[in-house]
Amino acid sequence: MKTSYLFLLAFLTSLFTTEVSAQDISFTNYKLESGAAGQRGAMYRFSSVTKNAFGKAEADCIVKIENITPGVVLKQLHHNTNNNSSIFQPEVEYAGINGPSWIEFSFTFVNNNQPLDQPNGYSMPEITTSVSGLNNYGAAHEFAECYLGYGSKVVYDNEITSLMISAANSGYRAENRWGKQNTSSEKISIVNKNITTIRVKLGVNRNNNEWAGRAQYKIELKNSTPDLATVYMPHIVGFQARMQTDIIELAWSCPTQEKLQDISIEKSVDGEVFREVSRFNRANMPKGGLYQFKDESKTATTMGAVFYRLRTRDMEGNFEYSSVKMVAMDKKDDFIPTELSIDPQTGSTVLLTPLAWQQKQISVEIFNEKGELIKKINDTSNGVQMDLNTKTLAAGVYVVRFTCGKQYSTQYLIQSESL
Repeated sequence: MKTSYLFLLAFLTSLFTTEVSAQDISFTNYKLESGAAGQRGAMYRFSSVTKNAFGKAEADCIVKIENITPGVVLKQLHHNTNNNSSIFQPEVEYAGINGPSWIEFSFTFVNNNQPLDQPNGYSMPEITTSVSGLNNYGAAHEFAECYLGYGSKVVYDNEITSLMISAANSGYRAENRWGKQNTSSEKISIVNKNITTIRVKLGVNRNNNEWAGRAQYKIELKNSTPDLATVYMPHIVGFQARMQTDIIELAWSCPTQEKLQDISIEKSVDGEVFREVSRFNRANMPKGGLYQFKDESKTATTMGAVFYRLRTRDMEGNFEYSSVKMVAMDKKDDFIPTELSIDPQTGSTVLLTPLAWQQKQISVEIFNEKGELIKKINDTSNGVQMDLNTKTLAAGVYVVRFTCGKQYSTQYLIQSESL
């Protein structure tokens, strides 16, 4: 069985009184108060999770198993790692069945020694739930859903490039949808105020397979909150691009889309010059902020390598750009940069031939904006430049693919007028 840290949750809480402030939240002693251990409906009481500065207990936490799917076994409810009492770390085993599996907990804060049948809880002035460690189990994509009530906000400690973050009712969902590994450093935080109960669902989402294994979830609680005035708040999260048969699929999250006018998708064949290929306006932004785009143009599969980036525009007209994603149809090492120029005598566009291509057979394919092949040249370069014979091309934008042996390159060609 494969064991890894799947999830890092930190409830960062600041508790204030007129004279003293509370100490860190601490999970230590607990007991089963209702239901069957490890089963749906089981309720565990963690006593004295918060204390004031004088050591007097203020609140307990009732941890309840709200739901557990067939084939999921709670092997261990709590594990005190390195004597760190702020860590709540249940261990879960998944049986080899197809489809999604999960366990869902609720964390309800109550006054110290308050009976379960009393409705009033203990309200936390501020709570932040931080999530990290959604590594991939290969065939099973890990996910987590955190519900902190309406008005919650999501923030990030660093750039999120693998996890897909979307709004989920009164909370947020994070999923390693494409099975990216080494994502343990990616972290999001969800903040809210005056919260009594938090719900957290943790699990795996199998895609037509029967993965089985164990996962250990890590929940750490502290009584501090991020400064929202200085915290990292990106518009684009989890931007990914990959080849799917004869199309290129893009996906990303935008948890702050209510602050944007539009999101543009820009494409390049050289990684330097980008042009817009599609746009999401406020009217067609998807609910929840989870985006997908498929590039079905013919050039997507004939160019050998393409580059994509996203451009956001906020309500004040300010622009931000995402990181650039490259999708290679061949080996990345075979793609080399090239440069075009204009012959001052003929006015024709020429390729400044790379040194390794000189005296070798070069294939040139010129495509129009629709992805249609309109011109093809096969010739041997005898010098430092190769004439592309562009005089007959109509005004417009073209994409040129060069191939020499196993190496290739692509360029944009802008014909300003008919020659």
